[in-house]
Amino acid sequence: MIRTKQYRHLFRRVIYDIPAGGAQDGETPEQAALRELEEETGYTAKGLDWIGRFTWNPGYMGPGTVEIFFTKSLKPKGDFDSNEIADVELVDFSEVLEKVLRGEFIDSALVIATLLVSVQGLLLS
Repeated sequence: MIRTKQYRHLFRRVIYDIPAGGAQDGETPEQAALRELEEETGYTAKGLDWIGRFTWNPGYMGPGTVEIFFTKSLKPKGDFDSNEIADVELVDFSEVLEKVLRGEFIDSALVIATLLVSVQGLLLS
């Protein structure tokens, strides 16, 4: 699993998360996800599969839907934007799942994506 680390001033610590960002004009959610993956990690994917969506906090922040995509076809493409991301790591999915279940990660997209991959059995085959 690919994850990123970046310092989050609000928490005064480095947070583990997954590549994320908004769509630019004319982009589909899948195109935006692939662009963000490339920009933030230096990796690309042959294809992305949509596996779910969630809303951050509709009662507080207004509308804003997060689309979650999955791939097994990661491959290095080039450099990532080091101004955005502290570090990029490829880690075993089971390690991430264990830490999610112990409450060690606080990024909601990382937590939800990990649980969706697990529940849907996407890494069993």
